[in-house]
Amino acid sequence: MTPEEDTLPKLLRRNYERWGDRVVAIRDKDFGIWQEYTWKYEYEQVKYFGLGLLSLGLKPGDRVAILGDNEPEWYWAAFATQAVHGIVVALFTDAIPDEIEYIVNHSEAKFAVARDQEQVDKFLRIWDKLSHTERVIWWYWKGMGAYTEPFLMDWKKVIEMGRQYEEEHPGVFEQLISETKPDDLANIYYTSGTTGLPKGAMCTHQALIGSTRVTLDLVPISETDDILCYLPPAWVGESFFGFVPHLLNGAKLNCLEEPETVHHDIREVAPCLILGGPRQWEGWVSMVRAKIDEAGIFERLAYKAFMPIGLRVGKLSVAGKRPDPFLRFLYWIGDFILFKPIRDYIGLTNARFPATAGSVLGPDTIEFFRGIGVELKQVYGSTEGGMISGHRGDDFKLETVGPPLDVVQVRVAEDGEILVRSPFPFSGFHKQMELYKEVVDNDGWWYSGDAGHIEEESGHLVYLDRKSELGELRTGVKYSPQYIESRLRFSPYIKDSIIIGQDRDYVTAIVDIDFANVGRWAERRRVPYTTFTDLSQKLEVAQLVREDIDRVNQFVPADTRVMKFVCLHKEFDADEGDLTRTRKLKRTSLEKRYHELVDAMYSGSEELFVEAPITYQDGRVGTVRTHLRIWKSKAGEDTFTGGG
Repeated sequence: MTPEEDTLPKLLRRNYERWGDRVVAIRDKDFGIWQEYTWKYEYEQVKYFGLGLLSLGLKPGDRVAILGDNEPEWYWAAFATQAVHGIVVALFTDAIPDEIEYIVNHSEAKFAVARDQEQVDKFLRIWDKLSHTERVIWWYWKGMGAYTEPFLMDWKKVIEMGRQYEEEHPGVFEQLISETKPDDLANIYYTSGTTGLPKGAMCTHQALIGSTRVTLDLVPISETDDILCYLPPAWVGESFFGFVPHLLNGAKLNCLEEPETVHHDIREVAPCLILGGPRQWEGWVSMVRAKIDEAGIFERLAYKAFMPIGLRVGKLSVAGKRPDPFLRFLYWIGDFILFKPIRDYIGLTNARFPATAGSVLGPDTIEFFRGIGVELKQVYGSTEGGMISGHRGDDFKLETVGPPLDVVQVRVAEDGEILVRSPFPFSGFHKQMELYKEVVDNDGWWYSGDAGHIEEESGHLVYLDRKSELGELRTGVKYSPQYIESRLRFSPYIKDSIIIGQDRDYVTAIVDIDFANVGRWAERRRVPYTTFTDLSQKLEVAQLVREDIDRVNQFVPADTRVMKFVCLHKEFDADEGDLTRTRKLKRTSLEKRYHELVDAMYSGSEELFVEAPITYQDGRVGTVRTHLRIWKSKAGEDTFTGGG
């Protein structure tokens, strides 16, 4: 890495000088039409917004919080902040005001940048509680005309201030870029916090660039390639697979029109590089299977005839084996009739490196995608450790997350915890450096909190679960909740579940049904229902869910099979503390919240009356009252006496 390319702002300047007005840097879809912006335009927006921040009083090291969807202005605000020696604090778009208040105050953000009226309103609700923030800058005009608060300012005004600042201080922006250093802090990522308040992990330019460079060793990309920006910018994974490759190699960023149009936009862009969490990939499987259920007779027959062939090829693929000539011929026909249309329907026709990260992805899902011709790979990384391991080329093993990357050292402690030493580590936790000393030893080894082991023969890393979340029954039998949960999510009818059994006699499950898919299933079978709660408690739905639980039970040891389950009366909700913003289960919080329901499944009860508060999207609070039935799986019926 040369001194001219060792920070993110320097990479932006290099690309501007290299491609200028000749190459499109970023596209944004507005009202169905793609708006294209060249590297020259991007550089100028970054330049004048950054100088505008200086005009408003930004000092080196000041934090700027950004709240909004994946749009050009989000990235330009981030690049501008970094170029003038500020630090970006990325906020999840769906964060509620209380979460924003905590992060903005904890980071002591001097300025906030928000997309539109919805996000500005969140700041207005907590403005009196923000002790360090001086301005909220918005970039999308709709709904903002009636706002008169003196601390609000629109994007264009800041750009104008930047142009004026340039006239008064010519050349200062270029000088500031030249003065950026690799060990300058670039971003603070507030980790999801499955067990408590989020912590602000500090990442330097060197950490972000270095981890992305080794990631791109897995799949080379260039300025002719497309990247779709659909992951939350507040998740570090979007950095490694999104805006940093954009700056490093010049890949074109494509921004969603709306979060709701992600499926359509992925199909249209067909990106070369795509990273998704397990729920994303599982959601695509559910989407395809639900679509087939609603399709015409020809499509259903084609799926029934060729999908088993695809799955056979998928199983051979993950085992590193080649199908025989006759099976290859059948697959060739199936690819033309079924698999290629499915890839096109999802938007994976050009995906050279489709990858999953974040938590365990069930083998059923991987085999499904490999069966339709998508070579889905697993990568392992974190905010603190950067990119750690990943599958590359044909070196694939189903149960692993690939070998450690070339420059990263990995070992496993005696208690099974994964330890990592990287040349691109994070720099500690903002205002909580004592926590940093708890997870990084004097030799630079980061204690990940994850459980796993390294295969001796292949050198691949096996990730099991969070060390704190591996379960143990009262009998001493160990089990992995994530393994069972990920296999259950392969069903189009199960959106999520939480597996329970720690210090208990057997394993149980609380199931969150997929309302859209189960609703369509019920309508086709003329099962009447009125609400989510009503549908979730139908006998027919319980039988549907039980079929999937019985299917999964075949793949786990007898002692750890799900014996009883409940279909929850509401969806798991990040706003209510059930999930993190990256949709990971907050296991401790969930078990505490539903402790009466959990106790009922172990007490012999057949149902439980619940009266629970729910929070609607508009902030209203309501109450749900219903009787929840407790059901037995086939394994449960074989174990326990009595019906249910």
